[in-house]
Amino acid sequence: MVQQTSSRLKWKTSFQPWQEIDWFLIVLVIALTSLGGIIIRSTELKYGASVYSLQHWLLGGFCLIPLMLIARWRYENLLPWTWIIYGVTNISLVAVMMIGTTALGAQRWISIAGFNIQPSEFAKLGLIITLAGVLHRNSTMTLGLMLKVLAITMLPWGLIFLQPDLGTSLVFGMITLGMLYWANANLGWLILLVAPLISAILFSLWVPFWLGWVVVLGAIAWWSLPWRWLGTFAMVVINLIA
Repeated sequence: MVQQTSSRLKWKTSFQPWQEIDWFLIVLVIALTSLGGIIIRSTELKYGASVYSLQHWLLGGFCLIPLMLIARWRYENLLPWTWIIYGVTNISLVAVMMIGTTALGAQRWISIAGFNIQPSEFAKLGLIITLAGVLHRNSTMTLGLMLKVLAITMLPWGLIFLQPDLGTSLVFGMITLGMLYWANANLGWLILLVAPLISAILFSLWVPFWLGWVVVLGAIAWWSLPWRWLGTFAMVVINLIA
């Protein structure tokens, strides 16, 4: 009886870390990976290739191992590794520029043992972990902290933009805005961050609407920035130039 109870406790202890895993999310990842392989395979049947879908499935299956191991981790365990992850992320992006494979005018991949690795995809996760670690250590959102977050983002963003990879560069912007939003950044600051892009679009559509938008931005800057006169003047000038 004692041995049976002890065995049950051992099994329960062994499987306890797996009980907190979001299995629905894991199944979705596997399903999307499989669907991607099927789509690649359908393209291969049309053009006579047969390597890429197999490579996709092999890499997806291999990555299931680190996926399951990482899924058991508590995210707090990543906090001491924040800057190491950030450093490795940027080093991998620099490595692409030095030894990467060029295709269609872009240098985005590193070939390792027959597999093409795209560091910019891992850089998205690296940026999220880095920004989460920085924001976690600061309970109050300040303008200085937001500028620090933007400075951290600029280095990997610039390296990806030089590849060039405009799509991932835009994703980096959305990641940064999302992280700042959930860290309770002033909504006015976030609007001012994306304001130049909106100004450029509105100017190409209808100039009076663009001028009205610049006036609205001036009001937002006046009420949200700590240095009202200087901040408002700077934001108006930036959006007029944009």
